[in-house]
Amino acid sequence: MLVSAAAFLVALAASVVLTPVIRVAATDAGFLDEPEARKVHQVAIPRLGGVAIGTAFYVGMAAALVVARAIGSPLKLESGHLPGILVGTALIAGVGVLDDLQGMHARVKLGAQVLIALVAYGLGLSVDRLSGPWGTLDIGAWSIVVTVVWVVAVINAVNLIDGLDGLASGVAVIAMAAFFVLGALSGDARPILPVLAAGAGGILGFLRYNLHPASIIMGDTGSMLLGFLLAAVGISLSQPIVSVPFWVPILALGLPLADTAWAVVRRLFARTPVFAPDKQHIHHLLLRSGLSHRVVTVLLWIVAAGLGLAAVLLGA
Repeated sequence: MLVSAAAFLVALAASVVLTPVIRVAATDAGFLDEPEARKVHQVAIPRLGGVAIGTAFYVGMAAALVVARAIGSPLKLESGHLPGILVGTALIAGVGVLDDLQGMHARVKLGAQVLIALVAYGLGLSVDRLSGPWGTLDIGAWSIVVTVVWVVAVINAVNLIDGLDGLASGVAVIAMAAFFVLGALSGDARPILPVLAAGAGGILGFLRYNLHPASIIMGDTGSMLLGFLLAAVGISLSQPIVSVPFWVPILALGLPLADTAWAVVRRLFARTPVFAPDKQHIHHLLLRSGLSHRVVTVLLWIVAAGLGLAAVLLGA
């Protein structure tokens, strides 16, 4: 736990320091998120908060490596799922930065997500079996398909729910907390715990600036980075490292996944482009019911926490 504590605290401090610096730099450079169909803010807001989260995450992981070596329990970067997680997170953050700086067509972005999922798969991050009440099912050649679909689905789920100040940040850190508890209870997830701790620290340091009314948003850099990180850890928890049933990470991420599934279904029935943004997401519907921005955010955090708790209770 000392290694995870170091990762969390260093990432938290780095994020608290870096976020306002990046906010000023993004504002001065004109990298602002303008109001559009899926967003509810009325003014332009700096959109590179994900750079602070990502940088803080890697600073936290560096601290974890140093502390682990100092106490004689070094993390082996070349083993397990860590190579796929660390490389994939860096690659998806790079795609997000490009998108935040100059924009990227939805299909190009999707192609990049698929490619990065394949890279992570090649580095050992793969869904090889599905566990459940029926026992364990080895999926063989379907492993690569299931892995890519899962990673891409979670990346886009977090991206799509990032429509209110603090919503995606809070949902992501709640899911990470649930994953951390599951990993800690298993006793076999030592390399994964610092990843979750560093990610949570990076989010919480950013969240203080992202609460309504936000002075900075994470942009696609942050939402895709967090989506990949959650998808990757979900794989680690459900595969030989820990082997919780695969539906447990799905349950923990139930809110963004359900919102994304609903978005795809309604757009298909309406015969509109699947990638076209709209204001029919769960948070938009709640806002239109008369609830305030902050109330909707907290309400959805509570839903996410309930799902996370259920995942822990059922997967422990």
